[in-house]
Amino acid sequence: MSKNNKSSIFFVMKNLFIFTTVLLFTISNVHANERAECLKAVENGKEIIDVNDMKVFSYNGKTYTFRDKSNRCFERALR
Repeated sequence: MSKNNKSSIFFVMKNLFIFTTVLLFTISNVHANERAECLKAVENGKEIIDVNDMKVFSYNGKTYTFRDKSNRCFERALR
C-alpha cells in the first residue's frame, strides 16, 4: 500500500468515527428531551386512567403513559 492510500483510509476512518460519535450524542439528547416532556406532562397534566402500575395523562393535546414500577414514561399513540 502506498502512503497516499494509507492516509486516505485513515482520513475516512477518522471522519466515520466523528460522524458516529455526533450521531450517538444527538440520539441520546432527543430521547432525554422526550422523557423530560413526558415527565412534565405527568407533573402538570390531567390524569385520565390509573390501572395497576400504569397512569395515563393528557397534556397539551397529547397523551402520555407513566409506569410506576419501571419508571418509564412515554408518549402514547392513540388509535
